[in-house]
Amino acid sequence: MADYLDVPKGDDVSVVKDFRPERIFNLVGTNSRDYTVAAGLSAWAAGDASDGLVRIENATTHGPGRNGGDVNSPRAFVHRSHSGHYGIVNSEEGYQNLTRFLFGTLRVDGILDVDDITLPVEVESARKAKKKVRASYQFEIAVSVRGCQWQMTRREVRENSAIFRSYDELFPDADGTNRPPDRSRSPHLFSAFLDSRKSVNKKTSKSVSFAFDLKILVPDYEIGGSIILKRHYEGGFILRQLVVVEAFPDESALGGWRIRHGCQEIDPGKPGVDAVTRLMPDGVAGAAGIAFDIPIEQKVRPGFRGTLRIEATPWS
Repeated sequence: MADYLDVPKGDDVSVVKDFRPERIFNLVGTNSRDYTVAAGLSAWAAGDASDGLVRIENATTHGPGRNGGDVNSPRAFVHRSHSGHYGIVNSEEGYQNLTRFLFGTLRVDGILDVDDITLPVEVESARKAKKKVRASYQFEIAVSVRGCQWQMTRREVRENSAIFRSYDELFPDADGTNRPPDRSRSPHLFSAFLDSRKSVNKKTSKSVSFAFDLKILVPDYEIGGSIILKRHYEGGFILRQLVVVEAFPDESALGGWRIRHGCQEIDPGKPGVDAVTRLMPDGVAGAAGIAFDIPIEQKVRPGFRGTLRIEATPWS
């Protein structure tokens, strides 16, 4: 492929040049087991964290944005193999993502800004005693649009596609008394494209709506190189929230959209909180739009405190 595209030797083929990286859509398969080419040899060579041919870590592009900074291309993760009967080419998820990317009217990005993750009492005591403490976190996310029985994107531990962050990555000064978060490591949860022409409310509001299920799984803790399983239950999580967002076209609203959101556990299927939006001159998509925040807090130790930052950009 590098030869076909005439990429100079030594260049990183994932870096987009002479084209806007946000205008390239990456569909990433996460199911290697259904890829049977070469009697399964390809899937074996690529490993579990792949679609059977391309590893997940090598399946996305990025490049310089409008402001010169590095911008990731939008991507969706689906539990499909590279090709075949259950491949991404023939998938409903692939078709629905691509049509919305090509013809949609709104791009929505979700970023989780982590302010604090509290450790269990014994682990926190060891950290304060200057012992070497390690913790790793898996962020799972699944995004679906209203009225559909498939998911736009899904990243899960059991499918080898969850977002991974270590405690030291999130808090570089984790061994000290100060633990300021590193915002560059804030997990980018999803990029979703919405099309008001596909709205289930065409005759009324023509609103677009989606929901995302966010989980932060409980990690294995290490103190001085020894794994602590005292409080470990496989599949347990620090945080789980399903958030519903609905955007209404409104010329009088900031950015032309009026937005509501809500937690499924409080108001199932119907967002009930008006979002306080702000202008966003240069967001993660590299373009102007609007943004709003959803505070997230789990006070029980080990707990979590942070903000879901939702950025909406007009798309055409």
